[in-house]
Amino acid sequence: MQKTIMTKAVAVALATLGAGAAFAQSSFTIYGNADVSLDNVHKTAGVSTLQGVACSACVSSTVTRVSPSATSQTAFGLKGTEDIGGGVKASFVFEGQLSHDTGALSQDGRIFGRQSYVGLTTPYGEVRLGRQYAPIFYSTALVTGERFGATDLFTEGGASNNLQVRQDNQISYWLAYGPLSGAVAYSPNAGSYTTVSAARGAGVNTGVGGILGAAGAGSETSSNKTGRAFGYFANYQVDPALNFTFGFHRNEFDGASFGVYNPAASTTVLALTSTYKLDKYQSYNVGAKYILPGSNIMLDAAFGQGKYSYVNTDDHLKVRFMVAGIRVPVDAWTFSAQASQIKFANFTKGKDTGLMLGTEYTLSKRTALFARAVQVRDDAGTAANAGFAAPVLGGPDVVATSLGFRETPLFAGAGLNADGKATYVGAGIRHTF
Repeated sequence: MQKTIMTKAVAVALATLGAGAAFAQSSFTIYGNADVSLDNVHKTAGVSTLQGVACSACVSSTVTRVSPSATSQTAFGLKGTEDIGGGVKASFVFEGQLSHDTGALSQDGRIFGRQSYVGLTTPYGEVRLGRQYAPIFYSTALVTGERFGATDLFTEGGASNNLQVRQDNQISYWLAYGPLSGAVAYSPNAGSYTTVSAARGAGVNTGVGGILGAAGAGSETSSNKTGRAFGYFANYQVDPALNFTFGFHRNEFDGASFGVYNPAASTTVLALTSTYKLDKYQSYNVGAKYILPGSNIMLDAAFGQGKYSYVNTDDHLKVRFMVAGIRVPVDAWTFSAQASQIKFANFTKGKDTGLMLGTEYTLSKRTALFARAVQVRDDAGTAANAGFAAPVLGGPDVVATSLGFRETPLFAGAGLNADGKATYVGAGIRHTF
């Protein structure tokens, strides 16, 4: 029976869900995943203005790159366990991410930016403390037929808000009971400044804030609830061929301001700062995966919704996503396809629609060749004022990136212009160790 294919990190994080199992001895493991490709990305220009100002970056462009993480996230890690006895064990996971093209660390240069936690497993469940994945992340990652790489359209829902992916300062509790497994988590600050913007690197924390989840954004203070997060997920395994997932996420902003960061104008001020302040963000998603008997063909789908609420107003920004896929193994070959759409239910009513076609050839248990062709098209919708000094245009991929709610996961950072399209064609090799 074909197994679920997901990131190495997800597999590590779920490895100890069977709480209470005794280990024969202590262990230490070095592991990783290398995914590198040669790709070509073409972007059309789209609109000439973004957030009401001339957009110098909104031009047609074509780039050929050696890039990482096309079909799975390039990562390296250390993990260990110590059997204490009586069904109790201690464990740790330190996991980082890098870019093959330059050798630089990802995750804002953090050595172990993907995960960094210590856990204690007992017959009554497991507790983990440290930087970890958000619970809602698993409810999407567990049903995708891909591996949450840059060309996996399931990331449209799983990464629509950076704090839905990873969280600083998290304490989580994990439990497995028969076919049901899951986790619940809390963080006093999962990673938010009191000002949210797309600022990164120079200028961050000097009056312009920064993206959600930025390095340093998780500093804990007693003065406000900015960044406080709570969430849970559940996975119900009906049988080896069928499972369902559900995830919930909520984070407080406690009046954090947000706006458009314009580094060309200044590194110390926000351009077109919104008159609205954020109250909270709340989201959920559901997913399912089914393997057809006798054929190993995998069908999967997910749906979700998120809402940003503002302080002292009934206005809000609501995002919805849906995605479906199929994966067909034929001997050493595997063929896959996905279709997705993420849209604003209000606001600009803009949307982003994607289609992915892929193939892989397995060379060994740990090594495969792959090729992907993907296109995502933005429908800018109707201009919305939203309290800015000028109108806002674009679907969630464009707007959420420009406001700092999410990074640019689309095609390993290639991005997308408002009312334009981005087309990716690439081939590469993936190796796990």
